[in-house]
Amino acid sequence: MKCKVSKICGGCNLLHLDYEKQIQEKKNNVEALLKRNRLKLQIENVYKANRIKGYRNKIIVGFAKYKGKVVSGLYAPHSHAVVATKNCLMHPRNVDAIIGRITELVDSMKIELYNEKTGTGLLRHVLIRYASQTNQVMIVFVTAKRAFPSRRNLVNALVSEFKEIKTILQSVNPRNTSVVLENEAFVLYGDGTITDKLCGLDFTMGANTFYQVHHDQCELLYKVAKEKLQLQGQETVLDTYCGIGTIGLSLADSCKMVTGVEINADSIGFAKENAKQNRIKNARFVSMDSTRFMEEAKKHHTHFDVIVLDPPRAGTTPTFIENACALRPKKILYISCDPRSLVRDLHLFFRQGYKAKSMDLVDMFPNTTNVESVVLLTRR
Repeated sequence: MKCKVSKICGGCNLLHLDYEKQIQEKKNNVEALLKRNRLKLQIENVYKANRIKGYRNKIIVGFAKYKGKVVSGLYAPHSHAVVATKNCLMHPRNVDAIIGRITELVDSMKIELYNEKTGTGLLRHVLIRYASQTNQVMIVFVTAKRAFPSRRNLVNALVSEFKEIKTILQSVNPRNTSVVLENEAFVLYGDGTITDKLCGLDFTMGANTFYQVHHDQCELLYKVAKEKLQLQGQETVLDTYCGIGTIGLSLADSCKMVTGVEINADSIGFAKENAKQNRIKNARFVSMDSTRFMEEAKKHHTHFDVIVLDPPRAGTTPTFIENACALRPKKILYISCDPRSLVRDLHLFFRQGYKAKSMDLVDMFPNTTNVESVVLLTRR
């Protein structure tokens, strides 16, 4: 695959390699990481993607002016410089068409672009979520202030041209920060949500909720997780960092009870709704910090047979690990999007009396150096 801007964009840093070589490089990198950290884990399986382009279901674009004309694209690595991009190979085609039209409308309606140096202007970013199985699109305009001239005309133009747009929101972020969505978004069109199908279940999500970027590989990841856990139907499962409930609800048909814990109250609201709309009755969700929840569970002698964690890229904390192990679950399943933070955390789990023999890799991010990893820990 060839891309005119791949060298300056940095979004697809393995695009120059054919896919088999990408997979081998990722495996080699993780094996070298394990060796450097003296971890004797075998990489048992590497699960490749069938779809290696057009897979991203969450896209954030910035805007800039080039020769007096508005352009849009991703940010160059380690900067806020926008690389003008059309028809990105990683974007679904209909999403790219929407991005192109938004760029044209922003230009023709003379909507001011935000200037980080002066702190003036309006439009900072546009975030798009795409539910590939239902063909629903969410658009979020991130602005520096609430007043948004031409907002109504912009929304009307988009929804009349693209029938797949289910909702449009505006998120106001006045601070000089790299965080895209800092405040709660308010609805300009639709109900503020989209729904996708995953692992045979319906999942409704909002603007600021987590959902894996590659739908097909996410299904594969959860299948691998289920196979590793080998649930027998009587287990109690604690799903920490549970988000909108995707992992926990996908396990609910194989265990006695799932408890999902997540600090983001909006995500917990969606998790409860997702359990309800899928008629899953053996799942409950709690809006609370996962570490604190486990501390309380220990005080009340609450037992869980299985703990699942899929933390952010930075991994989890020593306190989380200490409290998770103090509950003495038979199994702990760790899903990670950064092998480096995983390796760091595994050492702490091992010191707390848990062991692991192998690791599986799932290529959630084709054409990039990133890879998802799955490790099953059991009590020694």
